[in-house]
Amino acid sequence: MRDMNRYNPRAQRGAVLIVALVLLLVLTILGTAGIRDTTMEERMAGNFRDYSAALEAAETALRIGEDAISVTSVFSAMLFDGSDGTFGITDSSHSVDPQTSTNYGLGVPSDVMTYGGDLLVSEVPEYYIEQLPEIELPASDLTVGFQDQAPRVRYYRVTGKGHGISPNSEVILQSTYFR
Repeated sequence: MRDMNRYNPRAQRGAVLIVALVLLLVLTILGTAGIRDTTMEERMAGNFRDYSAALEAAETALRIGEDAISVTSVFSAMLFDGSDGTFGITDSSHSVDPQTSTNYGLGVPSDVMTYGGDLLVSEVPEYYIEQLPEIELPASDLTVGFQDQAPRVRYYRVTGKGHGISPNSEVILQSTYFR
C-alpha cells in the first residue's frame, strides 16, 4: 500500500518542469552563440573579399605604372615635375606622401577595371611615379675592365592605390623599378 502513495499525482512538485526549462535555456544560449559566430564569420569573409579586391586594384595600378616606365614613348612624355603624376626626387627633397590623395595624378584606364560596363571596385585605382636620384655603382662587376667610370643607375618608385568594393577599404602598394 505504501507503494501506491509514491505515484500519487498530488505528491508531484514540478521538478520535471524546472529541468526542462533549464535545458531549454541552455539550448537557447547555444543557438544564440552559434548565430553570433555565423554572423561574425560572414563579416570576416566580406571584409576579406573587400581587401582582396583593393589589393588587386592596387596591383593593377602598380603594373600599369611600371609598364609606363618601360615604354619609351610614354616615358619620354613624363615631366617629373608633379603636374602629371610624376615627381622628381632630388637628394635634398623628400619623397611624396602616399596618404595625400592629390599626389595621385595617374589613373588606371576605366576599361581595365570594368565588367559589362560596371566598375568592379568603388573607385578607379590610381598611381604616381617618383624619379629617384641616380645611384653610382662603384666597384661592381659592370665596371671592372669594361668602363673608365662606374655606371649610374636611375630608379623609379611606383606607388599604387586601390579601393575595394566598399570605399572604406584602401590598399597602397609601392614597387621600385629601374630603367
